[in-house]
Amino acid sequence: MSADADLLILGGGIAGLTIALAAAERQLSVIVIDSPRPGAASRAAAGMLAPSVESVPEQMNAAALAARDFYPGFLEALRHRTGIEVPLDRRGILQLAQDGEVDRLRASAPAGARWLDVEALRELEPAFEGQPGALLHPLDGAVDNITLMEALDRAVDLLPTIKRVAAEILSVDSDQPSALTRTRGRFYATRLVLATGAWAAGIPGLPRRLPVRPVRGQLLRLSQCPVRHVTYGGGGYLVPRGDTVLIGATVEEAGFENETSLAGLAALRNIAARAVPSLASAVVVDHWAGLRPMSLDGHPILGPDPDSPALVYASGFSRNGILFAPWAAEQLAELLVAGEATALQPFRVDRPSLVAQTA
Repeated sequence: MSADADLLILGGGIAGLTIALAAAERQLSVIVIDSPRPGAASRAAAGMLAPSVESVPEQMNAAALAARDFYPGFLEALRHRTGIEVPLDRRGILQLAQDGEVDRLRASAPAGARWLDVEALRELEPAFEGQPGALLHPLDGAVDNITLMEALDRAVDLLPTIKRVAAEILSVDSDQPSALTRTRGRFYATRLVLATGAWAAGIPGLPRRLPVRPVRGQLLRLSQCPVRHVTYGGGGYLVPRGDTVLIGATVEEAGFENETSLAGLAALRNIAARAVPSLASAVVVDHWAGLRPMSLDGHPILGPDPDSPALVYASGFSRNGILFAPWAAEQLAELLVAGEATALQPFRVDRPSLVAQTA
């Protein structure tokens, strides 16, 4: 059967679209098949780039830092391509110390972090007066993921070598490789990329049980923004976004239900009030939920299937899809054309931390 394209990408979120662009830049023809679903994580996220705060294993740490530092050049190239300037905040991330945690937090500080005592923290962020101190991770920050997705949509639409198809995916065949859709029939390609987010494990025809499940996260937008820095504290995080602040996020095993709840609203309001008491009375602008594609060990699954190498995974990004996806797209595109990407080795689907939990 002749191929419809060099590359068939299943999923139109940040992972699928960045891979499509990186592949097209290497002269590959691409078909992106996507069925938009409520709760897809790319647009529901807060856009944090926080490798210094998130718990990343040592073997993945270099990749996490590289993914963060990939962003300025990536966004500049995207601006040249689309005319859209995606806001990037690299003021640094604050990690507030809770009462009794000062010594532990200071002792666990990664290289490059700076401790701020009570006075230094109050001078940097007056809203945190009364907090016992914080770590400043100076190179971390956040990206406006909503504007980013708009730019990616436009960039993909501008390239004639990328075709987008809206269809429900019924099954895949990793040997041929191909994908069967409900309304458009079967599409064939030389390689197949699985980038369907929280829904990846449920697609029939995969050569193995993919250890990815949906984990719901509710977020809140409040009508005032008393802080300038992305901040971890109060049991969650605060992300400045214009003249509002995003508050996140709950962690809920709710299957594929992405509805918000009164309990989630209360939890998010408590996070905001514990970090900045004045936020207790802030007006709610928006309240939504998304479904994280959580792998069993909480880290991305990237690279070819060892038993079906025509199938490539871009799955299980967990809490760090916005951080990793653009960098991973470059690595995966290089793998597709050159057959090798050493940086992806720690993210293999058959790594011990996943195999042990799926056995």
